[in-house]
Amino acid sequence: MKPLQVVLCLLVVLGALTGCEGSYRTQVTVGTLNLPAGGIGVVRISILNPPDAKMIQVGPIGLLTFNPSVIQVISLTGVNGFTLFGSAINNTMGWVQFAASFPGGSIRPIVTMDFGVLEIPIIEMVVQAVGPVGAQTALTITAVDLFTDRVGNPIPIGPPIAGQVVIIAP
Repeated sequence: MKPLQVVLCLLVVLGALTGCEGSYRTQVTVGTLNLPAGGIGVVRISILNPPDAKMIQVGPIGLLTFNPSVIQVISLTGVNGFTLFGSAINNTMGWVQFAASFPGGSIRPIVTMDFGVLEIPIIEMVVQAVGPVGAQTALTITAVDLFTDRVGNPIPIGPPIAGQVVIIAP
């Protein structure tokens, strides 16, 4: 085989092995947490396989929903360079909305040699367990209203990945 054919064959094999045909698209994911009854913990909201991302907004249409008889949301904070500049927490109905951006630029993932999924936390949500041991709640983002790159162009994303909180014995 000629060197060019070998390189092309390797690229095809690597693409098949690493799932390059769409499985590496950008998604927003909510973390999972086992929380002792009455305890306080942190759930991370992350971007999987982030492009040159600058801003994310869940609301006014989208919501991050939860069961308010299981957990209560205390606060939201931007991390890894993201700043939270707006949020609404409704612990009666069980939803959160937020907007966060990366001021002065955008989050630019560092290229690594491994072929794993890159996950970068952008928001930490502090929650308190109010339900009994064994109770659980899904943490579901119904829609991402806005997700843009550094110049304001929309970035297409896949469906958000839900998380959950499970109340465990202290």
